[in-house]
Amino acid sequence: MKRMMETVRTKDEPLKIKRPRSSDDNGTRLSNSTEGLESNTEKDISLTCQLCSQPYTDPRMLSCFHCFCRECLHREVQRLGSHQENIGEGPQQIMEVQPRQRQGQGSQQGFNCPICQKPVTISVGRIKDLPQDLHLEVEVKMAQYQSKIASNNKVVLCDVCIDSTSSGPGVGFCCSCLHFLCRQCCDHHKRARNFCQHNVVALGETVSREQLSAVKPTCALHSKEFIFYCKVCNCLICYDCTTNDHKDHLQSIALPSVAANSRRDDIRTLITSAEESASKLAVAINGKITALKAVEDNEETVCQRIEQSFLQLHQALDDRRKTLLADVHSSALSKKTALTLQKEKCEKNLSCCIDVASTVLETYTDCEIISLKQLVSAELRNYNHKAQSLSSSLEPCVCSDIVKVSLQTDKYKAYLSEIGHLIDYCPEKSTWSSTSSSPMEGDPYILTVEAKDSNGQIYLYDDIKLKVVLKPLNDTRSDVLGKISQHKNGKYSISLTPVCSGPHQLSITMNGQHVQNSPSSLR
Repeated sequence: MKRMMETVRTKDEPLKIKRPRSSDDNGTRLSNSTEGLESNTEKDISLTCQLCSQPYTDPRMLSCFHCFCRECLHREVQRLGSHQENIGEGPQQIMEVQPRQRQGQGSQQGFNCPICQKPVTISVGRIKDLPQDLHLEVEVKMAQYQSKIASNNKVVLCDVCIDSTSSGPGVGFCCSCLHFLCRQCCDHHKRARNFCQHNVVALGETVSREQLSAVKPTCALHSKEFIFYCKVCNCLICYDCTTNDHKDHLQSIALPSVAANSRRDDIRTLITSAEESASKLAVAINGKITALKAVEDNEETVCQRIEQSFLQLHQALDDRRKTLLADVHSSALSKKTALTLQKEKCEKNLSCCIDVASTVLETYTDCEIISLKQLVSAELRNYNHKAQSLSSSLEPCVCSDIVKVSLQTDKYKAYLSEIGHLIDYCPEKSTWSSTSSSPMEGDPYILTVEAKDSNGQIYLYDDIKLKVVLKPLNDTRSDVLGKISQHKNGKYSISLTPVCSGPHQLSITMNGQHVQNSPSSLR
């Protein structure tokens, strides 16, 4: 516990509220000195308030173990718009160790710790009821004393003299009052009845923490030393308290040492329990760390699989692209070659026959024409017949003379959009229901299982291995396995036929993991 308190006190947070410093021309007052505090602390415990950046004054501890000056908390709550604390009691006048339980305290006021923002709830206007950290206050006084003694170049003034202008230099320190004293006040301490028992040491003499811890806290109502502990009110009280506010609790009053021993035993028990809980929590944390590492490794593995799969798909698409392009080029080349041969054949026949006949007609004499008439006429008739035959067979045909391809891009894009999905079914969030109250022998028992993912949404994919078993509890006959009669939109309809009436146990698993409310007893 002490280590925890030391840890939270060392947190360095931005300042939010600045307390005005008071100064004195003739010296440095103890309450405002922060010089040397950090170097005189044990185990680096911070002895300055995070709100005012000054040494703690009447430190009050919140439930998160962070401490602040009582007045700083009062101003912080006011700044946040809360009700004012009961006024009329200065920070130096409140020495309660544990708040008294008062009737009619009023409503509860909530605010957040200025450091860790943990919610804190107190009674409205009762900041002074927060527990006072006397241990920390003694540490502050110890550090301030050492800091003041170390300041050889500064004059240590008396803390008791009213008039600071006429107060003499401090020559002693009262471990009971926690005040520096001039020579006159030292003599007064030795002579006065109320102070003669105080432990006054010479200025510069080493003061132990035990000497400062011997300072007894006093009652805020009667200004007397706490000598009893009220179990009913859970607070320290003085003698006058037993005759006033606590007169009805005399049977529940004990010595502080007895109460402290009981508290120590309680704290030891709680520490033991907390350590056991911490061990279990550590095991759980290690399990979460292992699971986190597994998730990270699995994420990397799955991402690699996806990359490899889509690289293979990309390669397959590219191969198909190359095949289609090659088929188009081959088909086009074949058609172009055939058309070119036919074109050249027609051009050859056309130029040969007509040219010869035209020459005979234009240049030959009558006798020459008559002698060649039969041959020329026969060749022209033969050419005409061939030309008609070729022209009819070579008419353009769009379907056979051009290359077409069917890609069905939209269809395959839709297929691609459905490639792969996250296996995110969550048996713990999957539910089941049945219209039948209890299974009866021979009667079909129909139930519906609704598969859901980790976000509680319907799981639409069919990669779930669903198993439904109905087991008789008072019969030795074999279990009944459910048959899936329908699967649509993440909902499974299962039919079972019990072999007997009476109580059964229904077990529904998804890939070996039970769904919500499974196994379940059916009566």
